[in-house]
Amino acid sequence: MSQRPLSPHLQIWRWGPHMLVSILHRATGDGMALVGLGILVWWLGALASGPAAYETFLWAADSWIGTVVLVGLSWAFFTHMMSGLRHFVMDVGAGYELDTNRFWSIASPIIAIVLTAGMWAYIIWGRG
Repeated sequence: MSQRPLSPHLQIWRWGPHMLVSILHRATGDGMALVGLGILVWWLGALASGPAAYETFLWAADSWIGTVVLVGLSWAFFTHMMSGLRHFVMDVGAGYELDTNRFWSIASPIIAIVLTAGMWAYIIWGRG
């Protein structure tokens, strides 16, 4: 039998906000790549196919499920962006102190929610 040390299982690690932010960063990146790319291709195809196809795209985007998907994509974008900015600051050597790391691990998803809500408030009510 090998004498190498074993890596701890997830059950041993004490979960913290930094782990949530890391998981959200990966999940939102994958979600934007899969769902966002599909919507982008559909939008471009509708643009190239003429007014009837574009009208169908707009109808789908304006439906309740289309709105949920677009709000989810914008939340994923802002969550991924805030996590990326947090990691960028850490890459330059700042923010490793435990209290600072914990603060920004909690703040980045909250800021993402606020940015998402602000963007959609502007889209819904700001076009006056």
